[in-house]
Amino acid sequence: AFPATKTIVLSDIIETDLGELAQVVRSSIRSSTDESGQATQFLIDETIQSLSVWWDKNSSGFQSKYSIEGEIVGFIVVKDFWNLSHLFVLPNYQRFGIGKALVQSAIDACKERSPEKKLKLNSSTYAADFYKCVGFRQSGPSLERPGGCIPYEYSY
Repeated sequence: AFPATKTIVLSDIIETDLGELAQVVRSSIRSSTDESGQATQFLIDETIQSLSVWWDKNSSGFQSKYSIEGEIVGFIVVKDFWNLSHLFVLPNYQRFGIGKALVQSAIDACKERSPEKKLKLNSSTYAADFYKCVGFRQSGPSLERPGGCIPYEYSY
């Protein structure tokens, strides 16, 4: 846990956050993949592009950022209240419960609104153990893709 003197805020993502979110993506992917530089850059570019498209479409769903002392250290995006498409926490802030807090906030917000009655996602190999720890179960075979692609779901 963080010292009580730190200001911790869980709040909505706003447009001016997108640059900082991109930095969280870059740092997180670079620290969590053993792919080649080109494959890592592909993952980063694809994820940032996906975030931009999501923002531009103003899609329905749930999104939140986790900030400490005004710095965004993690964020989550759940499209259409069932598709957990982005969850990233800066490497230096991992293993402090931030990812768990973001997932729990998404579960609480999406439970009554999910047309699927569950959250679904495709996890990287790196994050698979995390998703198991927060209650997700593998829902299909892994797909070959840079960084891994393992389908998980959380049923309500």
